[in-house]
Amino acid sequence: MSLTALLLITGAVCASSTTPSHVFHFIYGCYETDDVRVDLVVDEDTIGYADFNKQEMVWRLPYVPSGGKDLKKEAFKFARNSIAHCHSVLAKAKKADHGSPLHQEPPDISIYTRYKSEEGVLNTLFCSANHFYPPTINFTWTKNGVEVTEGLLNLRFSHNKDGTFRRISTLSFTPQRGDVYSCRVSHEALERPLVMTWESRIQRNPARVFFFASLLLCLAGIGTGFYFFTKKPKLCCVCR
Repeated sequence: MSLTALLLITGAVCASSTTPSHVFHFIYGCYETDDVRVDLVVDEDTIGYADFNKQEMVWRLPYVPSGGKDLKKEAFKFARNSIAHCHSVLAKAKKADHGSPLHQEPPDISIYTRYKSEEGVLNTLFCSANHFYPPTINFTWTKNGVEVTEGLLNLRFSHNKDGTFRRISTLSFTPQRGDVYSCRVSHEALERPLVMTWESRIQRNPARVFFFASLLLCLAGIGTGFYFFTKKPKLCCVCR
């Protein structure tokens, strides 16, 4: 499936005499499908994006600083105005470069857990795809060879400063000894999907190990004492 996309970046450097400079910019892209994506980026971190269904800018910050409401309104106004401009530039680019193949970059992938594995304790697997273009990618999870459809969450695309993208898919799971999880990543720049596998290697609970070791030593001590007690030499009195 072919997909024509255009990525535009507008930016500004914000600085003061007392704080280091920060790069503040909008990144917006549009596709032949009429979809438009607009992100607000500071120092390569996406701090907000335009939700055209809700007609607002959505923050990705745990805390919104003072003045955030005004910035939110202005940012969404810019995002809304960028729709027509982006499609206009896309049409001109297609006409000027008609028939040229779309630039593609395959992803690098990795898999890891949020916490160290402990049997029966809820955990999260992360499947990370990075440095790919265009921003269309699919994740498929399997457990012991069977596809998993519950507990999945695909996070939003994030930008790299070289124009490529990154994305993470997560899977909530409860580790059990011997389970094998796989993440399969499909992208149009790949001849075949990439697969990363994670095998459950349960870490033993130190308190539980100490308890059983102490119990075994205690039983061994009791057994040894009982053995020597039963083997105690018998005294024989001889009366003449």
